[in-house]
Amino acid sequence: MPVDHTKVTDEQMREKLRSPRAAGLLGASSPWMTPAEAATYLGIALGTLRNWTSARYIPFSKRGRVVRYHRDTIDKWLARGGCAGRTTLADT
Repeated sequence: MPVDHTKVTDEQMREKLRSPRAAGLLGASSPWMTPAEAATYLGIALGTLRNWTSARYIPFSKRGRVVRYHRDTIDKWLARGGCAGRTTLADT
């Protein structure tokens, strides 16, 4: 049975548009990524991203206990070549 959308109130429509699913469908997603999103974006494991963050290899922002990664900053970081990495005994 089809749904009659003419009976949806303004408040119900606003609530639907505030949902994360609607934001993603409308292309209004935030440039700020959670650690899980950033790890997926970079194609690395979440644990690797956490290690890079604690070693300050990767740019991030932290407010209190909340860590976020800005997509544009990550892209610039990757364009510069990412991190130099660690030197090993074979490198010396």
